[in-house]
Amino acid sequence: MTAKEKTLNCICSKQGCWRGDIPGIPEYCQANKYIEEIERSKNEYHKKDNISIYEASCIVGAEKDGFRSRIEEALHFSKQLNLSKIGFASCTALEYEMEILERLFVQEGFSVVCAACQIGRVSAVDRGLPHLQKYVNSACNPIVQAEILNTEGTELNFIVGLCLGHDILFTKYSNAPVSTLIVKDRMTGNNPGAALYGWHARRKLFKVPRMDDKKV
Repeated sequence: MTAKEKTLNCICSKQGCWRGDIPGIPEYCQANKYIEEIERSKNEYHKKDNISIYEASCIVGAEKDGFRSRIEEALHFSKQLNLSKIGFASCTALEYEMEILERLFVQEGFSVVCAACQIGRVSAVDRGLPHLQKYVNSACNPIVQAEILNTEGTELNFIVGLCLGHDILFTKYSNAPVSTLIVKDRMTGNNPGAALYGWHARRKLFKVPRMDDKKV
């Protein structure tokens, strides 16, 4: 099997695309299948909204790379874009975390608008979906969270612990760009990556019944 056949879905141990040790696109790279898409995407970065976000991302990512928390980067990013009103779509279970975030952003001069997931107390029955009433998170209302922040005119919205799927709906209906500060993961203390780094958790993901690390 050739190196080209071994390389699938941009999983590549050589990573010549960012290491800079190989000029151009390596022969083995999957990118050779998508030359038209790569060329077409170059022009998209020239659009005003895109270039401002991309430029801010580059600046924020380069400062103290690896020595700042995501929250500190979010504050810097919002300042870099010269924003004034920040929105938060939070889970009601993260009231403590949200209170700290609000204080941090207000301290840095931002106006903050927060909409919690069960705002308005609209049940699944109220939405014409009685078969979902039995689920504990059926009272969450990510669409109205987005609509409220849209009405308030927030310039950038952050997700704080929304359920998987609810975060998708919120992003779909949000007028402002959306990023995530906290990803809900009940098992790992809201740290999804822990299930990949921890051997025991990874073994559970792969459903390995015995102590056989070769499979995980």
